[in-house]
Order: sequence, then structure tokens, then C-alpha cells
Amino acid sequence: WEMADGSAIVAKVAGRAPGATGGDIPLLKLEVTSQRGQGQLSGVATVQRLNTKGGVAEGTCNRAGAFLNVPYSADYVFFRKAPFL
Repeated sequence: WEMADGSAIVAKVAGRAPGATGGDIPLLKLEVTSQRGQGQLSGVATVQRLNTKGGVAEGTCNRAGAFLNVPYSADYVFFRKAPFL
């Protein structure tokens, strides 16, 4: 993710769970692997993708190399580690 303030993070999948229906992409827990900048994403350690709706492709592509867009919605929650006191 990248914000307009220049802060950015990259994350990898640390866990997954099925969506509510077979047509929903999985719920994900992602661990941040790299960060840039001092803006809104600064200090984020974990991201969760929750409440997914849609996103699973059905059938095949019309031709090789074709793009297939499948709309979905989800909530993304960004967590920072609590400060050490």
C-alpha cells in the first residue's frame, strides 16, 4: 500500500481463512515486510483483510492473455505494535 503522504508498506501472507461464501476471496492476515516514509503507514506491522464479498473468478478466460476483472469489496485494517513502556 502507498499513501499520498509518501508512506508505503509491503506485506506477505501470514494466514488465511475462507470467505463467507464460495464466491468470496479469502480473509487474510498479512505481516509487513518493508516500510518507507514517516506518514500514516509508519509503524504498521500487520494488515488484515476482512469482510470480503466477491472476487472469485468463475469459468475461463475468453482467450489466452485476456484480462478478467472480478469485482470485490473488503475491509482492510492496519495494526501498529503497542509502544513498549
